[in-house]
Amino acid sequence: MAAIIGHEALRRALRSIAAMEEPPHALLLAGPARTGRTLLALELAGLLNCEAPALDDRPCNDCRACRLITERNHPDVLHLEPGDSFCRGGGGHQPHPGSRDIRICQVRGLIESVSRYPFEGRFRVLIIEPADRMGLEAANTLLKTLEEPPPATVLILVTAAPENLLETIRSRCRTLAVSLVPDDAIAEGLRERGFPPEIADRAAAESRRRPADALAFAEQPDLMDDRGRLLDRCAELAGARASERMTYAGDLAERWRRDRELVLTELDVWETFWEGRLRAGAGAENGARDALDALRAVADARRDLEAQVVARMALELMLLRFPAVTLAAEGAPAPSRNENEP
Repeated sequence: MAAIIGHEALRRALRSIAAMEEPPHALLLAGPARTGRTLLALELAGLLNCEAPALDDRPCNDCRACRLITERNHPDVLHLEPGDSFCRGGGGHQPHPGSRDIRICQVRGLIESVSRYPFEGRFRVLIIEPADRMGLEAANTLLKTLEEPPPATVLILVTAAPENLLETIRSRCRTLAVSLVPDDAIAEGLRERGFPPEIADRAAAESRRRPADALAFAEQPDLMDDRGRLLDRCAELAGARASERMTYAGDLAERWRRDRELVLTELDVWETFWEGRLRAGAGAENGARDALDALRAVADARRDLEAQVVARMALELMLLRFPAVTLAAEGAPAPSRNENEP
């Protein structure tokens, strides 16, 4: 299994869970995306099913079970995500390969798949990600399974928005908070993987404490240059007229139709920009408040986009909520307040 960067306390908690004669039947891994949540779920699967006789030696990353888990091919480690996985059709449920939700037919198919004992492992591990993408019917179907869990089965719900899950589901799960990882821990993890120290340090600093992003930056340093250019563009737009902001929102909305991940990455850059403004304005009440308002606007836009609100509407609202930024300190003229009015 891929080595996990950071999360030492959480990994010790997973080892303690694996040592139980009867582990909790449902866990909730709650935390920001790209922090290692899925890898943590797979590590627990390895701890529960690795063939090494001693727990201290698990996961060994060498036995058949560990290899299959790493390859996502273990018959007892199942991963449910939006799309058509486990959906057998019938009953009015048709395949929807482009779906962004986990549908009731998928949950029913998953439950049918685990109605028996594990095929070859000690435990069957079911990873549902992102769990907050379950509709109400799907969530209620899962709830019935949580109330009467199958034997030798551990469900792991992975989400960045646990508040969007049914309270009755959350109450039946043991929640483990997955936090952002400090820069120094990320840099150390990258150096251990053989990346040059200067690349490791820069990637960690640019990652916003998300190990998966740091690894991508270390593997492709050009991505960090692209991010720098995006930050420069954010600075320009923050001082631009409302008409320019609306044009940019329209461009983003069109890109959202073609490649949603790129737009979400751009929202990450906006968060970095406003976090920088927050630090710079920490001693000035208005500056800090404006930056916090802007960060809330980005978070709201991300939530609206993931809830499938009309993209242009969500992005225009975000841009309009951004405060007018004075760029004189960066050598650019500051627009008047009137120039930023719609």
